[in-house]
Amino acid sequence: MDKGNNFLRVKDLKKYFPIQGGLFKKTIGFIKAVDGISFSIDQGETLGFVGESGCGKTTMGRTILRLIEPTSGTILFDNVDITGLQGEALREMRRHFQMIFQDPLSSLNPRMIIGDIISEPLVVFGVGGQREIEDRVDELIQMVGLMKEHKNRYQHELSGGQRQRVGIARALALNPKFLVLDEPTSSLDVSTQAQILNLLQDLQKELHLTYLFISHNLSVVKYMSQRITVMYLSKIVETAPKVEFFKEQFHPYSKALCSGVPTVDRQFRKEKVILKGEVPSPLNPPSGCGFHLRCFYVTDQCRKEPPGLREVSEGHWVACHLWKN
Repeated sequence: MDKGNNFLRVKDLKKYFPIQGGLFKKTIGFIKAVDGISFSIDQGETLGFVGESGCGKTTMGRTILRLIEPTSGTILFDNVDITGLQGEALREMRRHFQMIFQDPLSSLNPRMIIGDIISEPLVVFGVGGQREIEDRVDELIQMVGLMKEHKNRYQHELSGGQRQRVGIARALALNPKFLVLDEPTSSLDVSTQAQILNLLQDLQKELHLTYLFISHNLSVVKYMSQRITVMYLSKIVETAPKVEFFKEQFHPYSKALCSGVPTVDRQFRKEKVILKGEVPSPLNPPSGCGFHLRCFYVTDQCRKEPPGLREVSEGHWVACHLWKN
């Protein structure tokens, strides 16, 4: 999966949250939110991450940006290992990667006007004087499709789409190279979703950005991404170029996800796969393959041995015992 010249490389990343209990609050277990995932992204590429709620997508995204400290693993950003950076070194690296959050209402300060929200990163990093900051804010507001009069409004005076545009402008203030997009349109209506997605694509081309796009909506991920990665229960189960992935899925969980995507083209309609049971708890994941409790093709090997990712065709990797090297 790693070509060796990638813009972002993640190796065996883990994030475990301790569970404490008893009189002395001792650690009695761990929630394995991200459990040993590895992937890479090329410069200018959009990699889409999909999976059910609770599979670890958001935790993975925040851990990569060091908003959450990783338990173990390596994060290489533009050939710089940021896993162990601290203090001023980490602060300087933060200029190059940003995050756009799912809910713009909760990610924007309700006590600040829009102009101050967008200019805050510039002020914190001491980028230019007052005039330069004002000019940069005007440029960003125009870039994301807002009007100058929005600068003096509060977030509650804006629509959901306008608030998300403010979040995008704030993320772009320091000219980052890499953005984690955490379901940036899931709280918006369909027409506004399309406008925001088109804006993100235009900005990517104009500013040469690299995206990690997180969503549970396969149709949105298909529109935005060049490659698709599927997560289940804190692990990657399949990754492939977009065209190859939607042509054929090799993991039973991926097949179930894609079977639920509506289409008007009869040629691509698939019989809907209804999965049995519930997603296991990351506090006590099953032995072997994490999907075996819900899989129609389960074998004894699935119950005992966790599958590793195997390349079944060029660029198409799957973690399933049904496929052998």
